[in-house]
Amino acid sequence: MKSLLLILILTLSFQSSSKADDIRDFEIEGMSIGDSLLDHFSRDEILKQIESNKIMYTYLTDKFGHVNKFDGLSKYHLLSFYVKKRDKNFIIHSITGSMNHVDNIEICHQQMKSISKEFSNIFKNAKKETFNYNHAVDKSGRSKVREIRFKLKSKDKVRIVCMDFEETLRIESNWIDGLDITVQTNEVTKWFQDR
Repeated sequence: MKSLLLILILTLSFQSSSKADDIRDFEIEGMSIGDSLLDHFSRDEILKQIESNKIMYTYLTDKFGHVNKFDGLSKYHLLSFYVKKRDKNFIIHSITGSMNHVDNIEICHQQMKSISKEFSNIFKNAKKETFNYNHAVDKSGRSKVREIRFKLKSKDKVRIVCMDFEETLRIESNWIDGLDITVQTNEVTKWFQDR
């Protein structure tokens, strides 16, 4: 019953005010692509996180920086953002909302299906693809990923991902099994592909 209620709450929370194929109309915790991260962080906080996250996220380049938000969230345990490091307004180019599902990955899969139906209504003209693969960080092949991806005509993407890490690796690395919802511009997608 708890999981059904959570799915209903999550589904209703994703509805956007306008049903359009523009990721800028979609909000996660009240934040959208194109918003300034300065509305939620000070300039110093952003610059400090961008610098400290370079150590943890070795793929970061001079183009984009990574910022996390843990406080003041109602549905997620973490939000992650990509912003251009040299942008004085720190415009958001990617948002990821993350939820824990360490104890039961099947709940994650149920939520993924429900959210996917809602996204199909929001992003009516998007190309929808489903993937199942082994997580690249686990050479044993025991860490599994299930992903549903919506590719818009603008080439911007919306992704729903359930990650189920092999338990020993998860504990040793202090990682979390769970659901990620990502909204990102094509520019971020190309940056990931080119690195």
